[in-house]
Amino acid sequence: MDKKNMGGRLNNFFCKKLPRLFRKMRISVSDTETHREIRYIHLSPAGMVASGLALLVLLFLVVLLAVAYTPILDMVPGYRTNAARSREMLMRSLIRIDSLERRMNDMLAYNESVILVVNGKTPAMRTVRSDTLKRDKNIVPPSSADSVFRRQMENNDRFAPASSAASPSADVTNINAVPPMDGIIAGRFDAKSGLYGIRLTGEPEAQVVAITDGTVIDNEWLPESGNTITIQHTNGMVSIYRRLTNTLVGKGQRVKGSDVLGYAMSGDGNEASVFEFELWGNGKPVNPETYILF
Repeated sequence: MDKKNMGGRLNNFFCKKLPRLFRKMRISVSDTETHREIRYIHLSPAGMVASGLALLVLLFLVVLLAVAYTPILDMVPGYRTNAARSREMLMRSLIRIDSLERRMNDMLAYNESVILVVNGKTPAMRTVRSDTLKRDKNIVPPSSADSVFRRQMENNDRFAPASSAASPSADVTNINAVPPMDGIIAGRFDAKSGLYGIRLTGEPEAQVVAITDGTVIDNEWLPESGNTITIQHTNGMVSIYRRLTNTLVGKGQRVKGSDVLGYAMSGDGNEASVFEFELWGNGKPVNPETYILF
């Protein structure tokens, strides 16, 4: 008896109730005075459920994009910890202090030159520096053991791209590079965590320059890193400049060291620039701090 009742219920559901879910209903809007129908639409219960689910998915995607590409979470009270805010304020303070120190040194140099001119002497020519570091920013020479190990690894790499300006066994450390941007290192090279370069913060809209002579092989906009420039150098070296607001060079253009490529993208509040730089040697990411003194 139970089996018969169950079979009857299933038959009733599939034959009577299920078709009602796909049966279209007429929803209309009428004028209350003239009782004339103004608009109407045909919908089924199943269509209404599908429309509701589609609306929910659309709202979820909009919220996801807003969270990923806008600072909307920073407006939520209590989302950012005090430690994160303190660290950001400290970084901005360090950038301001560095800028003030550079300007103060320029003013002192100018005053000394004025005093020499007043006394009838010729002021000495001074080298204009872009930061306050009193060190030569040439390449840091590696140890002999490091050079031998690096050459062995490069010779064993079948997939390393050949350089047009050097032999396959050329030493990739033989470059004379300058920092791509003046600023403070906010993220260091860590290939295991997916950071194949370094992250720098500096003044708003800071200039980004080529580290050495080369040819622009790519200039494109990427959703995750904004305007990105890739430059091929000699000895199998490739430098990548990410998070640029705009670019001043084109694909195939030859550039020299210290040529301006563009301007770094400003961070939250337009108070500091955020810039990412990668250096690749013979198809493998390398630590830029090994070759460039920041």
